[in-house]
Amino acid sequence: MSEFTETIQGLHKDLAKLQNENADLKELASRLSDAANQSQDKETSWIYAMEGNLDGVWDWNAVSNEVYFSSRWKGMLGFSDDEITNDLAEWDKRLHPDDRDDVYQDLNDHLEGRTPFYHNEHRLLCKDGSYLWILDRGKIFSWTDKGEPLRIVGTHTDIHVRKSAELENLRLVSALSQALAKVKVLSGFLPICASCKNIRDDKGYWNQIESYISEHTDAEFSHAICPSCAQKLYPELDLNKKIPNSS
Repeated sequence: MSEFTETIQGLHKDLAKLQNENADLKELASRLSDAANQSQDKETSWIYAMEGNLDGVWDWNAVSNEVYFSSRWKGMLGFSDDEITNDLAEWDKRLHPDDRDDVYQDLNDHLEGRTPFYHNEHRLLCKDGSYLWILDRGKIFSWTDKGEPLRIVGTHTDIHVRKSAELENLRLVSALSQALAKVKVLSGFLPICASCKNIRDDKGYWNQIESYISEHTDAEFSHAICPSCAQKLYPELDLNKKIPNSS
């Protein structure tokens, strides 16, 4: 009988221990749930903050290739929410052909761990057919069990006005440099033939002086003959003789 009583008491102790362990597990699960909710709240707050700053937000699952594009992201390109799906191709197909290689180079550099974040300036096709310059920034937020990028989150910032001004400045600088180069050619050392007066260019070819100057400046020519040449070529003419007034 005492042996049975001891067995019952032992079972009660084991049950109490299991109940305590179960309570600990429930508390741990509750804490993990709270932490997950807090983390989700922070991410949601971050998205709202970025959109409030007039930035478009994207959230990419690199395994499924599904992307969350915020309303602001779509609106930058002139689209409403229901006009763009959650497929990565929505972004890819709107990349300007001249920017594509650099974009993917910068993106892969980050995905493969060569850079701490992704950063690129490129053009995206808008609904009206125009291209918008945007600053695209992002960072890996989580990885798979194999250590591969899982979730990448980033923003789009409209930089069209600033980028257009930069490109116009570059165009003006290039035009000015070309103009200065032409001026420099004509103000430098010019080999000229002592007999025929042809000019040798920087490639070693001899050109008539009119052709050379026309090519390197905006000057125009009108042809005449000076008195000394006229006397030499046409000695029978008296250039000093006055023409009588017919009236």
